Amino acid sequence: MKSISKILLNFLFLGTLLVSCTSSHSTTSDTDYGESENSESASEDSETSDIESVLISSLSDTYSSNNNEIPDVYSRIKKEREVEVDLTKGYRIQVYSGQDVFEADTIASRFRAWSDTTITGYQAETYTFFKTPYYRVHVGDFHTRDRALAFSKLVKRFFRDAWVVYDTVNPYLVPDDTTKISLQDL
Repeated sequence: MKSISKILLNFLFLGTLLVSCTSSHSTTSDTDYGESENSESASEDSETSDIESVLISSLSDTYSSNNNEIPDVYSRIKKEREVEVDLTKGYRIQVYSGQDVFEADTIASRFRAWSDTTITGYQAETYTFFKTPYYRVHVGDFHTRDRALAFSKLVKRFFRDAWVVYDTVNPYLVPDDTTKISLQDL
C-alpha cells in the first residue's frame, strides 16, 4: 500500500512539473516572434473595430429614425405645473442697525413722523427687532426689488444710511403696483 501511494505521488509530481514547463515555454515563445506577429494582430483588431463601427452606426441610424407618436387621447391632457409664489418673501428698507435699543426706537419714531408729513401714496410700516448682536429698524413691505429701490431713494433723503434688504414681508401691507409713492409738495 505504501508503494502504491509513493508511485501515485511521483506521477502527480511529474505531471505538475510537465504542465508547468509547457506553460512557461508557450509564454516565452509568444514574446520571441517579434514585430511581424504584432502587426498582424493589430490589423485583425482594426478589422473588428471597422465591423463594430459599421454595426454601431447602423444601429444608431435605426433608432434615430424611429418616430414615436403620442396618441391623440394623451396629447390632449396637459399637465399644468403650478408655480407657488411665496407672498411673504420680499424686500424692506433698513434704516438702522446698531447695538443701542433706545437709538433703534428713536429712529423708528423719527421715521414714522417724517413719513406721515413727507410721503404721499404709501404709509410704510416700521419694524424694530433684534437679530444678534444688533437691533435693526426696517420700513415698508415690497414684493419687488425695483419698488423697494424706488422707495429707498425717497427715504435716503432723510435717512442717508438706508438700504434695501431681503426680508419676510406682510403681504397685506404691500402697496399695489399702480400706487404712486412720492414726496409731498411743500
